[in-house]
Amino acid sequence: MNEISLTVKLPNGSKLKTFEDDENLYRAIVRALIDVEVFLIEMDVKNEEQ
Repeated sequence: MNEISLTVKLPNGSKLKTFEDDENLYRAIVRALIDVEVFLIEMDVKNEEQ
């Protein structure tokens, strides 16, 4: 199983390594990662079509 580690640097300079305290941030990051994955899949499909 692959593991992804993510550290988020907040505007006040502190770093957040766990999302248990901020569920909204966790959800936003998950949505962003899904968007990135969809984009990469679309690019891969475009490259295969050419």
